[in-house]
Amino acid sequence: MQTTPTLEKQVAMAGLTYGRRHDISYRAGLMIQMLGAALLAVLYPLGSPFYTIGIMVFEIGVMLAAAYLLVWMRSVKKFIICLVMLGLALQVAGSFYVPEQYAGTVLIIGIGLVCAGAGGMAGKEAYYFGYREGWLLMLLFPTMVLVNLLGKENHIFNSLGFSVIFLLLLSLTGKKLRQKLLSKCAVPERGQK
Repeated sequence: MQTTPTLEKQVAMAGLTYGRRHDISYRAGLMIQMLGAALLAVLYPLGSPFYTIGIMVFEIGVMLAAAYLLVWMRSVKKFIICLVMLGLALQVAGSFYVPEQYAGTVLIIGIGLVCAGAGGMAGKEAYYFGYREGWLLMLLFPTMVLVNLLGKENHIFNSLGFSVIFLLLLSLTGKKLRQKLLSKCAVPERGQK
């Protein structure tokens, strides 16, 4: 009778380093994302200039989660980290180095790239663990960015969108925190049904 090795052993056999600390750090990143989205969902509709703090907290969470993301293909993780880092770099450039008439567009593109990384991680959760919130977030992040990039800022649309993002992240994070550390993928392996 053959027993399936634990996820930690499978990860070690694949040549990856990923233990309980990494999984806890990834989940902490999800929690920070959710808290940033909560700040954004509350402060933006109130018209507070401090809503940008919510964006910054969200982006810190995305970066932390991306750094500790476990995916079997290293190229996927590298791609997500590159998106997030490029997004952060564009935001810094938009804030300090880009001419004023282009700064807003560059900032939104930077936020969009960070959101693309967050959407990739949400999609990973949806694919591997069957979390529907992940699929919705994967679609909602680019929709929010494209609407703000292509059109004028719409306060009501953004307020509703930020609230929906917060609620979906709250649900996803709650499910992820209830999940056992180093849980196995819910997707059947090739050839199994």
